[in-house]
Amino acid sequence: KRIISKMGGFISVKSTLGKGSEFMFVVPQKVEDDRPMVAVRNAENINIIVYIDSEKYQFAEIRSSCPTFCWIVPQGKGATWQKSYEIAVDDNWDDALLHKGGVWHSGRVKSAQSTAVEYGGEELQADKTYYWSVRVTTNDGRSEWSDIQAFHTAQSLKPYAVSYRPLMREKEYPKTITRIDEQTTFIDFGKASFASLELTLECDKEQDTIFVAIGEDALDGRVNSKPHGTVRYYRYPLVLRKGRHSYPIIPADDRRNTGPQAVLVPDYLDQVAPMRYCQIDGYNGRIESQDIVRHTTVYPFDLSAARFYSSNKVLNKVWELCKYTIKATSAFGVYVDGDRERIPYEADALINQLCHYTTDREYAMARRTSEYLLEHPTWPTEWILQALIIAWNDYLYTGDKRSIEANYDILKARTLLS
Repeated sequence: KRIISKMGGFISVKSTLGKGSEFMFVVPQKVEDDRPMVAVRNAENINIIVYIDSEKYQFAEIRSSCPTFCWIVPQGKGATWQKSYEIAVDDNWDDALLHKGGVWHSGRVKSAQSTAVEYGGEELQADKTYYWSVRVTTNDGRSEWSDIQAFHTAQSLKPYAVSYRPLMREKEYPKTITRIDEQTTFIDFGKASFASLELTLECDKEQDTIFVAIGEDALDGRVNSKPHGTVRYYRYPLVLRKGRHSYPIIPADDRRNTGPQAVLVPDYLDQVAPMRYCQIDGYNGRIESQDIVRHTTVYPFDLSAARFYSSNKVLNKVWELCKYTIKATSAFGVYVDGDRERIPYEADALINQLCHYTTDREYAMARRTSEYLLEHPTWPTEWILQALIIAWNDYLYTGDKRSIEANYDILKARTLLS
């Protein structure tokens, strides 16, 4: 991880207990020579080809030409407090290794501030990779320089613009697979999520049609086909081909939550629907766990960032349910009202914001939602008042006042004072 970070890239991992782990890393590189490294002969005999389309990978980009920095103060032997800090920002790795601060060097600043420390150099350039590091002086003495961190700026920059990470997909496999009868299989993933499916099935003839149902509720060991309220259920026909093939089950757009006011799934991801259960009708072949993949869409979430444990097992389960709920409902990059309309509402967003703060060290999604609601307000009176509380919470938890400053006139109008 440290090597990849030093090269300006990032690494991610997806792990499933009992299944294994999948690692992916991306390192930006310049093309120095476009000539082939080797000549491939008898290419028709090669049966493994690796192809990576870089456009399919999304990167977190800094959208502000004057960003802010934050860090965790290293813990000493006892109570520790920061006395000063130094930040070095460079635009190449060699200078970053020496912490030259060729782009900006803060010098030694006597301050206890370790969040929302504003960049003080010349405006950053668009579409460029930068490297930064920090060292601090505490009551225990001066620390070593931190690991060098890389970040990339967006194609266009503003003095202030909220930055956020792109949505991602996680592969998940069933918790249980139950054969109801020769033609019906019931699959339970254990928890609901916003997702699409991928089935790998084998058929001994062409044009054989089966049906795949997905939903949030189960009734009598099957997917509930008539759930109440906004609980979802969908059923799709699937035409099989002869042999063993993989079939994507992409939920169709639902007019109830894909209207002009809805927050849509980004183009680089498939459409999703809330689902916990899947039911396959008309298929009598054997289905293993690895044959059913749920592709869950989420905002990057660190499940290890917060922990709660008590002697009460029920209370522990409540905590895990609440934490998972925050992760599962992050699937659209802003806090929406679930799957009813997929529209953010101020009061709902306020609850999500505070819950997200307590379950992950993540503040960008709440700020993005706050600014989205300032531009797209909902109810004209009591609900829009919540926007003030959301913006104030953002400042209290981050120490970053830029969002309030940038949106001051809108926030002032939200007070409903003349």
